[in-house]
Amino acid sequence: MKKVFVSIFECKPGMRIAEDIFNEYGAIIIADGTVLDDYLIERIIDLGIHRVRIYDTEGNVIEVSNSELFRAQYNENVNSVKNILHDISNGKKIDTERMNHATRSILSRINENRDIVNCISEMRAAGEYLYTHSINVSLLSMLMGKWLKYDFGKLRSLVTAGFLHDIGKCKVPQEILNKPGKLEEEEFEEVKKHCVIGYQLAESFDGMNEDILKGILQHHEREDGSGYPFGLKGDRIHETARIIAVADIYDAMTSNTYYRERFCPFDVIECMEKDYFGILDHRIISIFLRNIASYYLGEMVRLSNGEMGEIVHINPFNIARPIIKSGIKYIDLSAESKVKIAELL
Repeated sequence: MKKVFVSIFECKPGMRIAEDIFNEYGAIIIADGTVLDDYLIERIIDLGIHRVRIYDTEGNVIEVSNSELFRAQYNENVNSVKNILHDISNGKKIDTERMNHATRSILSRINENRDIVNCISEMRAAGEYLYTHSINVSLLSMLMGKWLKYDFGKLRSLVTAGFLHDIGKCKVPQEILNKPGKLEEEEFEEVKKHCVIGYQLAESFDGMNEDILKGILQHHEREDGSGYPFGLKGDRIHETARIIAVADIYDAMTSNTYYRERFCPFDVIECMEKDYFGILDHRIISIFLRNIASYYLGEMVRLSNGEMGEIVHINPFNIARPIIKSGIKYIDLSAESKVKIAELL
């Protein structure tokens, strides 16, 4: 049998380890040939080991690109969200292992920032919005935690909170969630209940902690007290919720929904810089937008004047208006108030 390197977060119970695993004192704690279970996978993660050799039982090593693997995992995680929400809607106990596997899968991609941004930009369909949005918010929140230098435990809680932040919507009538136009006031009041419902549902799940629960409960609270469900302000809002709030809004605005087409990421960046000042956490939104914008370097764009070009520089003082190379000329959008990026190509 051949051996293949696999991210520990992609390992599943039943796989056979193809190397000895040592603890910090040099003692073998998992021997070559051991069949993995959930406990052993967690032990390896706790040791800070991120890649292990496993036996390929079919004797074949299938070569796939990181992007292809990411997309396959993304679709698998979308299906996990569907199944979890379906089980909750039907009063069934959720499959905790499915949820944990999805969380591990998301964490396994922590060092593939560009793949994450590119993939979530491409894999957006209005009919799947609730499910893809949960995965996208989880991925974007993970990146934010990485930029804030979170340790692994805090990252895992942040990813889980992002994954589950909208589970309360499974109890909101589908005709409201899928309405193509603007919601009536009473319909919006129904939607607003999803934060408390989600918190109550998650309380019954195994492995939940305060970071996760507060992230679910408070992700629609706002710095100025204008949010819901409690109108909390500033530091009274848990940091997990403040991170999810930024990821939630960014993904919602860059996604197709039932009632509108998605906006260009640079329009969203400009909007979030201007319209959400004092509403979202300034430190978090600044770090998030600056880093997100940098991943579009090298992307081809069409400008509002019809010209095509490549993003070659992100202006640190005006990140929504980068420098574009079009042919042999350079266009500094920060100096061209009447021209902007119309779309990414």
